[in-house]
Amino acid sequence: MFHFQKFEARLKSLNYHLERFMPILTPSGVVMGLLLGSLVSWMTPSVPYLFGLITFIGGLGISSNAFFGVIKKPKTILFFILGANIIMPLVAWALANLLFPGHPAIITGFILLMAIPTAITGYIWANIYKGNGALSLTLIIVSTLLAPFLTPYTVALLAQTNVQIDTKGMMLSLLIMVVIPSIVGILINNATQGKVNDRVGPNLKPFSKIGLFFIIVINTSNVAERLIADASWIYLPIALVCALLAVIGYPLAHYLGKIAGIALEDRKSVTFAVSMRNISSALVLAIAYFPPETALPVIFGIVFQQTICAFMAHTLYGRKKIT
Repeated sequence: MFHFQKFEARLKSLNYHLERFMPILTPSGVVMGLLLGSLVSWMTPSVPYLFGLITFIGGLGISSNAFFGVIKKPKTILFFILGANIIMPLVAWALANLLFPGHPAIITGFILLMAIPTAITGYIWANIYKGNGALSLTLIIVSTLLAPFLTPYTVALLAQTNVQIDTKGMMLSLLIMVVIPSIVGILINNATQGKVNDRVGPNLKPFSKIGLFFIIVINTSNVAERLIADASWIYLPIALVCALLAVIGYPLAHYLGKIAGIALEDRKSVTFAVSMRNISSALVLAIAYFPPETALPVIFGIVFQQTICAFMAHTLYGRKKIT
């Protein structure tokens, strides 16, 4: 006879262990993606739906009142735009020009890395560390809606080049990965008066982490052959700057948010949103519209993002708030 309570207990235990091992889980995904390469890259079309699963699970824990409550308080959203779309691209531009003069393609790659919208996976980390879930999803939506305008403008202004954005494709991805699953989750939460979040939501949390792992494996597999075939000594400084950029965003957003008087719960969500990027979209743009060297910073961004996120989150916020 099936005992649902025992099954729930096992899911809760699985979630506990997955959250404990997130710093190991994410780089393991990178390694697996590099090793498996084309054996799993055919799964790329599933990535938007895995993202959709993550945001649907997140939406189940958010009421419409909480979501619209965020919209009515624009200060935090404006602070996020300042950090993610102005400060971080300028930091990337300054570091790239200082360390890679005479390499315009590589400089463009660093700017592109910081000019793309925030990462959907930032929601998972904000949830782990008890950030504001409604705010995290709102920032993802705002960032992606602005991306067709801000990304090409930022790259053209700082790198002095032009990039074409597939606006319709990006909006379609937004609908599939964020808008529709979030709205469905929120509507189910409202329809059940929050009961779905009390009973069903906690049982689905481990699937968010598993989905994130597969996303990392699949995305890394798409760049594995290129990364290995084009290996040279210039990889080392590019990798170090990528790691530095990944680190800088966290204390910058956290402490500036503290000075601005943003509440800790909201500050956690903003910190992850400012610091993380939807690097998969940057890789598509880098390969489609720029010289091959432009993709190098983006590739190393994929390698470092999740691992550094785990380290910086622990440094800023201590032990994970496992639920």
